[in-house]
Amino acid sequence: MTKQVADDRPARFVAELSRLERGSLAQLRRGLSGDERGVYWLEGLYTRTGYGTAEPYQKEALGLVAGLYALKPQARQDEGDAAEVETPPAENTDAEKGPSIGLLMGKLYLAQGSRPSTEKRFLALLDADRDGLNYQMRQAVTLLATEDLTPDWVRLTTDLLYWGDRVRRQWAQDFYREISREAKDTAAAPSDTTTAPPGAEE
Repeated sequence: MTKQVADDRPARFVAELSRLERGSLAQLRRGLSGDERGVYWLEGLYTRTGYGTAEPYQKEALGLVAGLYALKPQARQDEGDAAEVETPPAENTDAEKGPSIGLLMGKLYLAQGSRPSTEKRFLALLDADRDGLNYQMRQAVTLLATEDLTPDWVRLTTDLLYWGDRVRRQWAQDFYREISREAKDTAAAPSDTTTAPPGAEE
């Protein structure tokens, strides 16, 4: 029986993103708004990470991940010190190892006191086709950052490359499973107050 070799290209792609300088990250952020001038160098990044011959829709997904990555708060570089880079472990090539956007949106929903607008935003994301992913994912990543929730970039890269019903279904399952788990934990937790039996009060 032949063992299936894990695709390490998403991890390599994210590792390359972690090495980008601030100017390049700023270009990527502008690219999310439709200004793609100056990001021609992404083709070189695709080639270095094994995506040089990828389909156009796959490169669009990779470009979206790159722009979303650039939105995250960047480590500030002190004088004389090198900025920290966020390089994923070499073995983290399996997308299933990291939390999905669905799970993180579930955590966000709970952190915001089960706000209906958060669930509505998540459902709009699930309903998005590839053309609408840019806006919806930008909104989601921005919302997650308000609660210091950061996507697993390797997992997100794989999910957006294969965006479709399977990924939507997994994200939905993760979202509602997270909400359900929290509800079960709350129900199982002992109450902080105890009721005295009748006649016990003096």
